[in-house]
Amino acid sequence: MPFEPTPTHVKSFSDISKVEVFSTVLKFKRWQERIFSTLDNMPDQKTKVGAKMLPQWTYTNKVCRRTILSTLSNELFDVYCTNIVAKKIWGSMIAKYTTEDSVKQSFVIGNYYKWEMKDDRDITTQIHEYLTLLEHLKGVQIDLPESFIIGILIEKLAESWRDYGKDLKHNVGSMSFNNVITNIIIDTIQIGRPGECQESTKQVYFKCQFGGDKE
Repeated sequence: MPFEPTPTHVKSFSDISKVEVFSTVLKFKRWQERIFSTLDNMPDQKTKVGAKMLPQWTYTNKVCRRTILSTLSNELFDVYCTNIVAKKIWGSMIAKYTTEDSVKQSFVIGNYYKWEMKDDRDITTQIHEYLTLLEHLKGVQIDLPESFIIGILIEKLAESWRDYGKDLKHNVGSMSFNNVITNIIIDTIQIGRPGECQESTKQVYFKCQFGGDKE
């Protein structure tokens, strides 16, 4: 009678090749959803011969634990690898990183709303600050409507820009965010407001217009 190899459950493990390794830099929620998707795409293990080799809970725990640990950075792997129960690893990560995400989100939102433009500071630097704040918001998965970020920018203009801001509000419906920034910079270049760095202001203008630095 020919020898028949004993089937195993190894090939039934989830394919994690498309899951980005999780570290403290990667957004936890995004990684979490990719893990869900990976596990959901697995075939029904009840129909597999290999699954019968282990009690169902033990097998499921093994698959989930392996999937989680295999998608962690080396630093985080060392933290969680000593726990043999996948549910405890998962719960611990949710408790830690969802709380951290909420705190970070509140901090970023607070910085955005507290930010103001001042007359005695370089307009170019302040525009860069505003753009950076928007990137920070995107980093915590807050993508604001363009009309909103335009409105906030106009409201945050320094005191000497108030009349200009009022005029700008009347045209805001037909202008993009880059158009608004470009108009502010053109006004700065032409009028030459006190304390402005003309060359750096022009650089921002060219980035807004053409997506790159002035040659």
